Amino acid sequence: MLVVAVPMYVCSTGSIPIAAALLAKGLTPGAALVLLMAGPAVNLASILVIRKTMGSRFTVIYLASIIAGSVCFGLLLNSFDGMLHFSDAVTDHGHLHMATCRPEASAIQWISGILLAIILINALIMKLFKKKAPCHGEETADAVYHIGGMHCSHCKATVETAVRNVPGVTSAVVSLEQQTVSVTGHFNEDEIKTAVEQAGFDFIS
Repeated sequence: MLVVAVPMYVCSTGSIPIAAALLAKGLTPGAALVLLMAGPAVNLASILVIRKTMGSRFTVIYLASIIAGSVCFGLLLNSFDGMLHFSDAVTDHGHLHMATCRPEASAIQWISGILLAIILINALIMKLFKKKAPCHGEETADAVYHIGGMHCSHCKATVETAVRNVPGVTSAVVSLEQQTVSVTGHFNEDEIKTAVEQAGFDFIS
């Protein structure tokens, strides 16, 4: 399954019915998980792009981490299959059914649903209460700061995400050529500096 999943181009949603069909044909849950993890994460097109932009060494590390992670989690899932009966949730016709006759399966479904609801509610609360009113010492308007240590698009995305998470920031745009980040909103410069340094980069000015 790993040999098939790595070069195959399939999106995360498109791989789900494929995995369900293979489960109905007798594929183990661990092998299906390998397809769901490795299929969307790597393909020939993305490998070529990563090798061109990031280099061969980074590409090897990237592929090794995806392969090792998917195989390890697949083996772990198979080790729990006998206890939790994942395979029994698939009928001969490939349709998934709810294993209501198994108390442990029902408990897992309830726990998963509750955890998902908590995560969604927390995300909504964070979004609603993220922005706060400007207080003393906060800046209003645009500001440009020089950042050290940015070398690639991943660095750019990391800095932009870290700065955007600062309370009061409405937008953050990084320029790799100028090694700067342009920040808009109501924010405190010390919080911008802390966010950049926690992301692993140098806040110059």
